Amino acid sequence: MIGVEFIVTKREKLGKGANKKFRRSGFIPAVVYGKNKENLNIAVNLSKLKKIFKTEAGENTIIEMQVEDSDIKKTVLLKEAHLDTLTSSPLHLDFYEISEGEKVRVTCPLKFIGQPEGVKNGGVIQTLSNAIKIECLLEQIPNEIEVEISSLNIGETLRVKDIPQIAGIDMTSNPNSTIISILTPKLVIESEQAAVDKDSAEEAEEKSEEQAIESGKKEAN
Repeated sequence: MIGVEFIVTKREKLGKGANKKFRRSGFIPAVVYGKNKENLNIAVNLSKLKKIFKTEAGENTIIEMQVEDSDIKKTVLLKEAHLDTLTSSPLHLDFYEISEGEKVRVTCPLKFIGQPEGVKNGGVIQTLSNAIKIECLLEQIPNEIEVEISSLNIGETLRVKDIPQIAGIDMTSNPNSTIISILTPKLVIESEQAAVDKDSAEEAEEKSEEQAIESGKKEAN
């Protein structure tokens, strides 16, 4: 994978006031850190960063970061985005600086190939995960991992450990985690009904508590 060049601004001023000013101007405060590396506080242009992540590699895009008006260059990956709980807008970004020869951990999307046999026979596909965590060298990070699912029949599941091994890539997700299940329509209906029954029970419990509180108020009066 070839890194995408990206110019960032070094943050000289820190704190909430300075960060708010950056956000109002379309920049997001961020930090670059790495193994045995000194942290670097920066601000990134959000609109330009979004364009970078629209590439095939998505958020696993390797970035060749250049700090504006300096000779500082770093090879980084986006490690974490801290989002606003109400708007889901990014408030702060964490980038990880990668050293030569260092293995990195990333979340890699899965691409499912084929139509499960169980679906052809009337079953319903239940997808529990569209990605897995992997560890590998920078140049070995795949854009996605293809997984053949056409042989899955009703009642069968695909787990992380069922994905064929890829040379140079370690799958670090729980090997027993379920990715896909092929269910009978009856089980899907029962699952949905169980969720409805749970909601109804919770509503009844809430009403009972409200009635008890109201009764207590009357007795107190």
